[in-house]
Amino acid sequence: MKSRKVTLVSNTKNTFVFKDIELLEGMGHKVFLIYSPAFNDPIRFFWNRIREFFLSLFYLSQSDAVFTWFNDYHSVTPLWIARRLGLNATIIVGGYDAVSSPELEYGIFLKKNLRCYFAHKNYKRARAIWVVHKSLAEGCPNAEKNSETRSGIRSFIPDLQTPISEVPTAYDSEFWKCVETKIPKTVLTVANIADDRTFKRKGIPLFLKLAESLPEFHFTIAGIDKQVLHKKELPKNVSCLGKQTKEALRKHFSKNTYYFQGSKIEGLPNVLCEAMLCECIPIGKSVFGIPDAIGTSGFIFESAEGIDHIRAFLKKELKGLGAKARQRIKKRYPLERRKAFFDETLNQSLKNE
Repeated sequence: MKSRKVTLVSNTKNTFVFKDIELLEGMGHKVFLIYSPAFNDPIRFFWNRIREFFLSLFYLSQSDAVFTWFNDYHSVTPLWIARRLGLNATIIVGGYDAVSSPELEYGIFLKKNLRCYFAHKNYKRARAIWVVHKSLAEGCPNAEKNSETRSGIRSFIPDLQTPISEVPTAYDSEFWKCVETKIPKTVLTVANIADDRTFKRKGIPLFLKLAESLPEFHFTIAGIDKQVLHKKELPKNVSCLGKQTKEALRKHFSKNTYYFQGSKIEGLPNVLCEAMLCECIPIGKSVFGIPDAIGTSGFIFESAEGIDHIRAFLKKELKGLGAKARQRIKKRYPLERRKAFFDETLNQSLKNE
């Protein structure tokens, strides 16, 4: 395929954003990045909007397509300009931009305010919407039952005409593989936790409760800010680590026997899939993309009340599940699948010229 120029817009520098940049560049395309982190103070907020306008004019005038990771303020100007330039514009939805959770005070649709108004406009202006899991389009009944989290773009915008496709994130199984010897009775969870809201959303209270009930096991939380732990009493068998590099994460995944994903809200968790590629036996909550990732290669629980069942699962003698978990992710979420969706979008851009 002919080399194309693509603009990628994001308000975060998470690994999945850089994975898409690497993927597109590996396919021979030139990628322009517009990075606009979320700011609450008015000066930096409006400066971001001005900066997005001029960068969008400059980059989009040279581009064949535009992709924006997440739907928020940072997407407004690029999508508006793309529409006027006749460019294919795709919103990639990860979770926050398809939910409303009063309990966690989380989600783009939580309040009927200016942010929510622009989210509606953005979804209607885009040529296509990609969701990392189908529940972000249609909704997750388990999340609504367990934490009163309403979800699904179509449930918030029933008259939406923009086509929605399930396009999962993809994983490099050559990098994410077991490189250490597994240590028995070890459980790991990974998340970028910078505040108490994320602490609760990622299911860490349940993780700590589980650790307290299994003193013979060792539990590790990676990616947590030390300030979040201030004044929190942790069980003696819990270790906490800050943000990790890819290489360090691979070692942690490789050493730990189990991986725990107790999130109340999640799209398709990258760390869960990466841990499974490193042959961790997965344990996860039955919401959004978590059960689809795990399948029959681990244990899926319905709610926090299922802690006795999780404990019983951990005490079983399990053989072959780690290898089964790796094969499941290799088969379901290969890089080639995501490449095919990028190819299809860019080929469509060629037809529109």
